Amino acid sequence: MKKTFLAASVVAIGIAMAVPYITLAQDQPPAQGERVRPGGRGPGGSGGPMGRGGRMGGPMGGGFAGVMRDLTDAQREQVKAIHEKHAERIRPLAERARTAREALDNAIISGNAANLQALSIEVGSAETELAFAQAQVQTEIYNVLTAEQKQKLAERRKEMAERRAEMMKRRQERSK
Repeated sequence: MKKTFLAASVVAIGIAMAVPYITLAQDQPPAQGERVRPGGRGPGGSGGPMGRGGRMGGPMGGGFAGVMRDLTDAQREQVKAIHEKHAERIRPLAERARTAREALDNAIISGNAANLQALSIEVGSAETELAFAQAQVQTEIYNVLTAEQKQKLAERRKEMAERRAEMMKRRQERSK
């Protein structure tokens, strides 16, 4: 049970550490000569410092980064303004989530099981507030997109869902 909890915590920590970086990377076009995977995972195909893409699995995930590359200059400015408007609110939320995850991780490693529930609740609370704030930012950004860009995003999300389903099917077949 402890090993399962530890493994789940490590995975959650790894995924959640990417959260602060996702909003910074989404409005940046790839650098000249940088390879970008067609699925919209970002530079180099892995999302750079974001690993698998942080919150890309959310409502804006599945190709959102690809749509961001297709923005007009005016839209890029709008997205930048949205990020700047929310930065002061999101930074402390991201720091709170990071601190809470570190405290939980330290408690796990030190064997201090007495505080695990309280620390886990704090991680959940901090990450919930951060996810909500980021969802608000993404909603504002989504409203900047044209109908064509929204359609393109919907198509990419559908393709990503189909890929995920295929990968899950292959994993299940291998585990038999």
